[in-house]
Amino acid sequence: MDTVGRNKKVIEEYIRNQIQDDIVADQLSMEEFIDLFTCEERKKKNKRK
Repeated sequence: MDTVGRNKKVIEEYIRNQIQDDIVADQLSMEEFIDLFTCEERKKKNKRK
């Protein structure tokens, strides 16, 4: 059974959605190092484990 090209649109849509999800996740996980209101550098917060 030949499946080459059969689900090409489905695969392209899946990849496009994965890339978009990665972009959104990266934006949500970005840490601001400069306070946008005061333009001062922020101190790093200690994360508790």
